Amino acid sequence: MIARRIVGSVAIAILLGLAAGDARAGCTTSTDATAVRRSLARQVRCNDKEFRQGPGATCLLSDPPACAGTLVTDAVALGYGPNNPPAAAVDTRALRAQLGCQKRVGAAISAYVGVKLGGLVRGLDPATVDARARRMLDRLPTQCLVTVAEDAATEIPAPAVGRQCAAAAPMAGSTVDGPALRDCLHTLLQVWVDRWGPNPQPLRPNILFILSDDQRWDTTDGKHGLSGADVMPRTRAELADQGVEFNEAFMTTPLCCPSRSSILSGQFAHRTGVYKNGGNNGGADDFDDTSTLAIWLQNAGYRTSLIGKYLNGYNTLWNTNQGQPPYVPPGWSEWHGMKNVAYYNYRIVEPDGAGGYVENFYGNTPADYSTDVLREKAKTFIANAVAAGEPFFLYLAFKAPHLPQTAAPRHDGLFQSIPPWRPPSYNEPDVSDKPTWMQSLPPQDSTDLDQIRIDQLEMLQAVDEAIGGSTTYGITGIMEHLRNLGVADNTIVVYFSDNGWLWGEHRLRAKNQPYEESIRAPMFVRYPPLAPLPRKEGCFALNIDLASTFAELAGAGVPIFQDGRSLVRVIDGTQPAGTWRTDFLAEAWPGSHPWATVREAQWKYTEIALTPGDPNTLFDRELYDLISDPYEENNVASDPANATRVATMAARLRQLRQNWPVDADPNGPDPEEDE
Repeated sequence: MIARRIVGSVAIAILLGLAAGDARAGCTTSTDATAVRRSLARQVRCNDKEFRQGPGATCLLSDPPACAGTLVTDAVALGYGPNNPPAAAVDTRALRAQLGCQKRVGAAISAYVGVKLGGLVRGLDPATVDARARRMLDRLPTQCLVTVAEDAATEIPAPAVGRQCAAAAPMAGSTVDGPALRDCLHTLLQVWVDRWGPNPQPLRPNILFILSDDQRWDTTDGKHGLSGADVMPRTRAELADQGVEFNEAFMTTPLCCPSRSSILSGQFAHRTGVYKNGGNNGGADDFDDTSTLAIWLQNAGYRTSLIGKYLNGYNTLWNTNQGQPPYVPPGWSEWHGMKNVAYYNYRIVEPDGAGGYVENFYGNTPADYSTDVLREKAKTFIANAVAAGEPFFLYLAFKAPHLPQTAAPRHDGLFQSIPPWRPPSYNEPDVSDKPTWMQSLPPQDSTDLDQIRIDQLEMLQAVDEAIGGSTTYGITGIMEHLRNLGVADNTIVVYFSDNGWLWGEHRLRAKNQPYEESIRAPMFVRYPPLAPLPRKEGCFALNIDLASTFAELAGAGVPIFQDGRSLVRVIDGTQPAGTWRTDFLAEAWPGSHPWATVREAQWKYTEIALTPGDPNTLFDRELYDLISDPYEENNVASDPANATRVATMAARLRQLRQNWPVDADPNGPDPEEDE
């Protein structure tokens, strides 16, 4: 007999090996397929048995073959969710109907994986095999006409499934949505069996990456909305309500150019050497564009385009007065980069129709509002790529809600009546525990900041319409455009921001600081093959993860070191517990107080180098317990009770950033970093 925990540990070891770059071959023989089916069936039967007898039940288990990776573990977890395994025996009479549904879900999953994998290794037609494999899944809508219930003694729910499909069988008292459950299970199992089958292939979806500018993480829902209404209702309806909302998404450097350089490279700013928006170690001229996400995807056969804002200082890469043609970075099949980033009176470098590029000027009429102009250019690029039969990668980068405060005329004044924002940390009364440079800061001008907040929320309305459309203004949104072209479900759509913004918290405004309002991002991922039903995800997701994620989905080679990690297994819910990051590094180089932070789920530790670049520098330190002090008002770094924690997190900081604090000087050399 094999303990259940051993089966899980084998799967985790396999996944860790893959993460380290080990090559793998999928299951290719009937012997492999039989072993997978046996292992899965036994684990399913064991779960069903433990509902009756409790965790002490004797079960005969067997390991799946190594070629199956985490397939068996993932499938069982999908079928039983929190009941994998059941924590205790339940009242089988009271829950007879619910347990009947639960058992049929497990049996249907086991049958699908076994039949599908068996057919694939025999070389049978995939569509024919899939139709045969899903027969038991197709019976679930009639076999699971039940209400989710809890056992009276143990509060164990039944039926329960993995969180990927939990929206179809939610809390106790709700009715199981049989068709949604069937479709969710089938969609994920189909991807997973193909992933570990005899001929695994990348999914190669279209990729639409939408990037806002200076948007706080908390400005899509009702927190800052009119009477509690969502600020971006169309975006939430199209993306959050149909995909994965990452509640713990962050930028590793919360400033425009460094953040965008990290997105395009998958590397920390201390590795890219882009610390700032301009000057030494800052701006487009310091970014190495010879190996970027665009090049990798183009080499993988994607039609690529950047539409909107590229990097700060892009306009310095050529000199029009000297007759130089506009600069277009390598890797982009079609370029619509803004030379000067504005809402009106701006220039976009665009194809001239003869194989070159030209600067086109846009004026100051309502039709020139840049968010709207970029929206229509995006739709045109998508339509052309679909017509050509090419997978596309579109990097759509709006200026909104970056200052200056310029809403589209149709939205001007819309949020003027919202109450002011006054969190506990607003114009923090006592900053004596903050870093030295902050202790002399005067309170912010509330009138000015209140109006900035109003205007930023109004500027987001055009972005919201670009995604979800507006019948009022006759706007067809990008998501509807994708549906009209028949490619919405084969397009991964990711929404993110390059950095956050402080509205007076800690007497600060703008960005580039280590506080939550500055480093957190809104993040939504819609891609039905990996996330068939909506859910919220609590794993740390970083801007440096996006390049690896898109490259894996596209099957693209990545020739440079990646600080980030692919989110594919996080998106589809199969990242095993204990194998994802539990902390991360954030860093920035603002003026005379460059900082580096280690952020954990509960604790956040920051060092500010007092003499940047000096290996013997002294530091201001901050430590916050984000559970008891979510607004970061009480710096406990100097509390003797936290001395061990400070030392541990300081050591961790130097693991994540090997040259700290030598590389803290924003104007100094960029030391080489070990990979």
